[in-house]
Amino acid sequence: MEPPSMAVLRPAEATETGLLLQGHVYLDCGCRNVIVSSSLVRQGERGWWVGVFRHSAEAWNATAIHSHSARAWNATAVCLFGMEEVTERANVSAHFAMDGNSYEVQSIKKLPTLIHSGLVAVYGTVVLNQMVLFLGTEDGQLLKAILNEDMESNCPEVLYEIKEETSVFPKLRLDPVDNNYIYLSSANKVRRIPVANCSRYTSEQECLSAKDPYCGWCSLNQRCTLKENCTHSNSINGWYNISNAPDKDLKILLSFPAKNQISVTASISTILTFCVIKIVKPVGIFYENVVLKNSSCLCNLTTPVHISIHSIQPLWISTLGKSDITVKGENFTQASGIKLILTGITGCKPDVIQVRNVINDTQMTFALPPTRKEAKSICIQANGKKCSPLMTLRYVSPPSCFGITPNTSWISGGRRITTIGRNFNVVDSVIISDDQRSNLTVLESCVSRYPGNESEYHYLTPSLSHATEGKVVDMMLKVETTFIPCVKLHYHPDPVFINYQLHTELDPDLELKIYKENDNLNISKTEVEVYLSYMNGAQTKKIWFTVQNITKKPDRSTILCKYKREGTDKIDFSTVKVFVKLGNFEHEVKPTSSHIYLYVLILLPIVVGVIIVAFIVTRYKSKELTRKQSQQLELLEYEIRREIREGFAELQMDELDVVDSFGTVPFLDYKHFALRTFFPESGGFASIFSEDMPQSRDQTSKDESFNMLHALICNKNFLVTLIHTLEKQKNFSVKDRCLFASFLTIALQTKLVYLTHILEVLTKDLMEQSSNVQPKLLLRRTESVVEKLLTNWMSVCLSGFLRETIGEPFYLLVTTLNQRINKGPVDAITCKALYTLNEDWLLWQVSEFKTVVLNIIFEKIPENESGDACQTIQVNVLDCDTIGQAKEKSLQAFLNKNGFLYGLQLDEIGLELVSEEQQRELLDIDGSSEVMEDGIRKLNTIGHYEISNGATIKVFKKKANTRSDVDYSDEHCHLILPDSEANKDVKGAGHKGKQKFKVKEMYLTKLLSTKVAIHSVVEKLFRSIWSLPNNKAPVAIKYFFDFLDAQAESKKITDPDVVHIWKTNSLPLRFWVNILKNPQFVFDIKKTSHIDGCLSVIAQAFMDAFSLAEQTLGKEAPTNKLLYAKDIPLYKKEVKAYYKAIRDLPPLTTSEVEEFLTQESKKHENEFNEKVALIEIYKYIVKYYDEIVSKLERERGFEEVQKQLQQVKALFDEKKKCKWL
Repeated sequence: MEPPSMAVLRPAEATETGLLLQGHVYLDCGCRNVIVSSSLVRQGERGWWVGVFRHSAEAWNATAIHSHSARAWNATAVCLFGMEEVTERANVSAHFAMDGNSYEVQSIKKLPTLIHSGLVAVYGTVVLNQMVLFLGTEDGQLLKAILNEDMESNCPEVLYEIKEETSVFPKLRLDPVDNNYIYLSSANKVRRIPVANCSRYTSEQECLSAKDPYCGWCSLNQRCTLKENCTHSNSINGWYNISNAPDKDLKILLSFPAKNQISVTASISTILTFCVIKIVKPVGIFYENVVLKNSSCLCNLTTPVHISIHSIQPLWISTLGKSDITVKGENFTQASGIKLILTGITGCKPDVIQVRNVINDTQMTFALPPTRKEAKSICIQANGKKCSPLMTLRYVSPPSCFGITPNTSWISGGRRITTIGRNFNVVDSVIISDDQRSNLTVLESCVSRYPGNESEYHYLTPSLSHATEGKVVDMMLKVETTFIPCVKLHYHPDPVFINYQLHTELDPDLELKIYKENDNLNISKTEVEVYLSYMNGAQTKKIWFTVQNITKKPDRSTILCKYKREGTDKIDFSTVKVFVKLGNFEHEVKPTSSHIYLYVLILLPIVVGVIIVAFIVTRYKSKELTRKQSQQLELLEYEIRREIREGFAELQMDELDVVDSFGTVPFLDYKHFALRTFFPESGGFASIFSEDMPQSRDQTSKDESFNMLHALICNKNFLVTLIHTLEKQKNFSVKDRCLFASFLTIALQTKLVYLTHILEVLTKDLMEQSSNVQPKLLLRRTESVVEKLLTNWMSVCLSGFLRETIGEPFYLLVTTLNQRINKGPVDAITCKALYTLNEDWLLWQVSEFKTVVLNIIFEKIPENESGDACQTIQVNVLDCDTIGQAKEKSLQAFLNKNGFLYGLQLDEIGLELVSEEQQRELLDIDGSSEVMEDGIRKLNTIGHYEISNGATIKVFKKKANTRSDVDYSDEHCHLILPDSEANKDVKGAGHKGKQKFKVKEMYLTKLLSTKVAIHSVVEKLFRSIWSLPNNKAPVAIKYFFDFLDAQAESKKITDPDVVHIWKTNSLPLRFWVNILKNPQFVFDIKKTSHIDGCLSVIAQAFMDAFSLAEQTLGKEAPTNKLLYAKDIPLYKKEVKAYYKAIRDLPPLTTSEVEEFLTQESKKHENEFNEKVALIEIYKYIVKYYDEIVSKLERERGFEEVQKQLQQVKALFDEKKKCKWL
């Protein structure tokens, strides 16, 4: 076969058209003469023709066994032909005629630039004076090779791998719009791939050493990028690659220090880690014992021994490597310096691998490292001699599975499974993974290859005797130490064979029908083996049947088998046994019994008798169950009647002894009130702002940085711009907005007039944002700085009104609620109580209880030496109260009686029962505590100690290190027993008689009785809030309501509901509800979770009074809404009258408002450490400094402000250097 030829054309004369043939030449690429793909590369006037060549058809077929993966390592090659040389040779080949006569043609032979096992596509281009070749392979790889000045290739880089390993099409093309991408075409998709992966190089040295003309070091971003991806890449040293860096060649010096020794010295300062000395001329010497010392190495030379190689196994491995490659041959134990050399694609450094283990003179092993997918040449070298004849070792991708047939097996195993996938010939073993047993290795297996890279894996399933119906196990492929998930295999129980029928009337043929239950195994006739055994004298003989077919019916399946007898042997059918075998499962099938009807006749009367007896027993048990249910219903009816009657009586007759004199109301001072309001969830700031202020404000005024920052904040235009800029930042969260507003309030505490102006401006801006969407949503949430600022402003301006007018009725409500809750049982663990306003906190599991009157004697202590104190007090407790609850009631009784505290905390006192017989300390948990069935201990109560009315109990001070009675946990209970949950009420009725059947709804009247008991106190508090004492409204409320009216009028809002909602959102919702739900903001008290639940109900009723929506409540409405449903209409009328009365008051003058704000500012001088607030504000300014400066630059008139801001930043930066901040 002639090598391929290239035609050279030249333009025709002006009078002619088209092109004329100038000549042509033959091309040869290392004895490869079939062109697979080609590309033309131009650089200025120069040009190259790049081609991928393979051997002729005969040689090509000889390199492949079954698929492209089996081709030799040197099956294809790339050659470059200069266009000038081609044209010159074509001119020489001018002895030809146009009439078809023969002519002489010149030939160009080239050595391959690059050798590979399966190249199918090439595209070449020139980048920064370097030629770059993009190569496609048969197994779906896209390679990139870079040629140096001598047209020698580097080690090609794998740019992309197609997961399906489909072959690349011969044509590769760069993206004409963006040359940083190349189009890769395959069987089912065209992919757009980047021409370089620069990000893989993490340092400047790695980036430049790669010598990739596409990649360079971006000095601004400090990373390796494409030139187009680098900022300021056109500036000097902005982006540079290997063309800008000088080469640093390594110089090596050889010397001969002694006979039979060679010394190698490198011109680098680092320590050598590897040294190879190659003998160029084939002389009989060999190096061994290489010694590395700093930058040099020393080795000794010895006489070699010849080895021969017979085989290397395996020659197929995965890219994960192989830990055990076996080489067989001769003279292995006599040789030294044995190594295996792996050579891949041209330009890549060969892998030199030392022998792992020389087993004997004819066998040794190597361990091959992981590498990328390709075919490599492999040879064995020893004694420094020439390598053994080259063989091809193929690295392929790890195996993968496509499907499995069948996908089920019976639990006894032995079913033949066929798995279709890729690269199964590198699998070490198949593993069946089960979650109840260790992994099972499949022993019997084999691999069959398909055309292409697909293959089949056949194996027999192992036995899983413990498998249940539908058991799913994982089939995994083990490659070295890696387990690759393959497919799911479903295990089902072994097939069930019912019986068989043997037909002998077709003599000499035998017909056998075997019946089996239907299942999900889908057994085929080729999997079933059937044989018949019978006795012939003393011998057992077998007859193997041929399975004809398997038919499936709705009730069962039938296996039809036939056997044709040959010979005269007679079968004794009385000794016949039929067996069925499927893999490891072998089962004897019983024949169809002819006595089955007799068995039915015998068993029928017995079955009828059992049915009659069962009917009688069931009827009796049904009547007994009905009787018990009737008793339970009667008991339930009785309980419901009694609870309803008691609840009705309680509503009509109950009296609450409200404490008229509770001493001085424990108000918090202004500082703590403000901090708890400003920072309800950020307790850490309270301690910071509570630090003592410097004695003189001059000390602060001397600090220039804080004075300038304070002056900058007092610039209204700057502050408004600053707030709007911060709110536009995505990471300026709602929490940051609330904190910033609170810091600003503290920093401007003494400038309330200015703060009020800022509030006006920001509120107007907020109205502009919300008016276009939904004006009724204004101020409903706290999602902006101005909304939190309004809350803080109300807290500052209404603190005096709150203390003088609202404080006393509010404290009376909290005290009355506590008293009402403690009147009935309270579970010490969950804090649920019988008397409450909140259904979620209702204790409905309580048993009967009674009041016990105790004489409490308080021991005199140094903390309380007042002679006027009454030391013996009668205290009412409940027999179900724990000892801890009795302590609380005793201390509260002492406070109510004497008007001051006892002087000791709850955990500092103990109770002691005083009697004539003995004195016994009372504890929540002691040795007598009851232990429940689940190991849960019940807290001791007054009833547990059998304390009666009139008993005397002494309160004493515990010793210093005495621990509290008990640390409550899940291992303790009080009134709610472990089995008394709602879904276990019936069981509770029979729990040793301890509990009766109860329903939660029976106790809902307790909510109403609690509401009635505190109703007058609640109404007094509500009316103190929405009344106008002396026909005057607080200045802050009147001012802000008038401001809202004016804004509505300016925006031409005629809907009165909008203004009503604005006022409700700004005052009741933003201030009063927050106060009503958090009494600890106002008073020095501790709010319990139960009190919080009750106050939430009251706060909800308070807000419903301000709502304009009409309430339509049904029977299924929540009790929290139903409780005040009848009172809300009256409250709404009073609220509307309250809003109208404020609107009808004469408007306030500007001087009156400013005078009020000035007085409030003077009241709060030196209350807070304003310097801390300024520091926190500055932190936000620094965090978003660039955005703030950018905003100021875009706005006009902020030139001076920018200078001031820069000065402030410079001063604070200087302080930071001094670690002052």
